[in-house]
Amino acid sequence: MSWINALIVIGSIFIPTFIAVGLFFGYRKWQDRDGRRSPIENRAIYGAGEQLRKRVDAHTDDMMLGLAMLYFLGPFFLAFWAMQRVDWSRVQLNFWDWFLAAMFLVMAGAAIWRIFSNGNQRRMANAGLQAELYTAQELNRLMALGCTVLHDIPGEKFNIDHVVIGPRAVYAIETKSVRKPRATDAKDHFKVVYDGQSLRFPDFTNTKKLHQTKRQAEWLSAYLRKATGQSVPVIPALALPGWWIDSGQVSAAEVRVFNPAGRGAQFMADRAGIMLDAGTTGLVTQALVMRYPAEGSVK
Repeated sequence: MSWINALIVIGSIFIPTFIAVGLFFGYRKWQDRDGRRSPIENRAIYGAGEQLRKRVDAHTDDMMLGLAMLYFLGPFFLAFWAMQRVDWSRVQLNFWDWFLAAMFLVMAGAAIWRIFSNGNQRRMANAGLQAELYTAQELNRLMALGCTVLHDIPGEKFNIDHVVIGPRAVYAIETKSVRKPRATDAKDHFKVVYDGQSLRFPDFTNTKKLHQTKRQAEWLSAYLRKATGQSVPVIPALALPGWWIDSGQVSAAEVRVFNPAGRGAQFMADRAGIMLDAGTTGLVTQALVMRYPAEGSVK
């Protein structure tokens, strides 16, 4: 009966894992049933150390696989050794046996729930990361036009994804990754209509993204006024990489909405009108750099 013992040990270890993986990918498939996709899924992103980052990720995955193997090896072989000494013809299940079985099911369910929950959060975080990296890549080109570009500025319990110090103003930029719906014959699946008050995507309307961008710009304006002793113009801007922005006749909206690709962000390098002097630009840059945590500090 040793083969039965072996099957019990193997099943107790691997069956919950296979069930969790199957359910997770099935859930992902169910989520994608509407055909939504990343707006920048085919866009190349090249950042400093990008190839090294991919190598680090690959080595990390291999390390985690090795750690998982070490984690299971001890219990697996111990259980296999012990199971060889069990005479199943004399086994009688009591209350504690059923209690352990129930605890196993509860803990397995909790583990599967954590996989689902963190899997969804990881998916959204990764989409946001890719959008920010892509926007940063496009904004960095503004440095050739005389702008100063900084990323991930810490605020008060939040962060500003990007800040561009242009010739005329400072731009507080929030990047959002919004998945596109399935393509249609009307060819409007890639357009978002901005009327100055709301964002009308093909299948929903949103105002929260605009409000968040505006609040962050207001905070940055107050911070720069306190840090530099000057009133510096701060313009809120919302980046929607991969989307066609249809702003119609909107020209004086509080929040500037743009696609950072191509020349979409070049309005920040506009030199028409009142210019910021070099002294003010230097003070603003220094004030923003001071927001980054000092080396070795924990935040």
